[in-house]
Amino acid sequence: MIINSERCGKDMGLITNFLGIIIGGILGLTIGKKFKEDIKNIIVDCAGIFIMVIGIKSALVAQKDIMILIYLIIGAVIGQLINIDKRIKDFSQYLEDKFVKEKNSLSNEKSFAKGFSTATILYCVGAMAILGSINSGLTNDNTILNIKAILDGVISIVLTSIYGIGVIFSAFLVFLYQGIFYLFASQIKDYLNPQAISELNAVGGILVLAIGINMIFKKDIKTANMLPAIFIPLIVSIFS
Repeated sequence: MIINSERCGKDMGLITNFLGIIIGGILGLTIGKKFKEDIKNIIVDCAGIFIMVIGIKSALVAQKDIMILIYLIIGAVIGQLINIDKRIKDFSQYLEDKFVKEKNSLSNEKSFAKGFSTATILYCVGAMAILGSINSGLTNDNTILNIKAILDGVISIVLTSIYGIGVIFSAFLVFLYQGIFYLFASQIKDYLNPQAISELNAVGGILVLAIGINMIFKKDIKTANMLPAIFIPLIVSIFS
């Protein structure tokens, strides 16, 4: 059986993120409790700064700056009206209530469920999961997913040291979730013109920058409410 190396390379962002969670989980099970809090914090800070740099670089590729602003405003207004951020948080709370019956219990069964559900929520609900997967599917650029792999790996070390092996099993659901967005993007990219892809990268770059600002400056920019903005260039391109 011959493996298509080009296809494998395109999928590497998803695989890297998957492996990041598992490797972080293994480290969490073995040496996680020995990691000092300041070491974990400095890794997250470094990733946050790098995320901001990547966001700025992506945002600067747009040729029509005013269109990016229009897309961003329209998408943010739609997201605010729908209140995506609140719906995600409500759904997260629903999952936690459903799978973690006794939040104060750390028995093996409850700890497994708590670790699995908590990790899945943290890895999936952020904008980077969607942005990274779509960007990978459209442009074969895995930068966002690779950064997310580092962040998820650090989170996995922390969570696994607390809740155990359930965190590692969340990697499979995260891979499936992000894979859906990746496949969607890879299927529609032939219908998009280069300008639409450039505009999507610019909008996505601004959202990535906002994520970095949230991480470094402890802000609460509701990037989830801005997510509809990344689909507007796609819709405009398909119907124009």
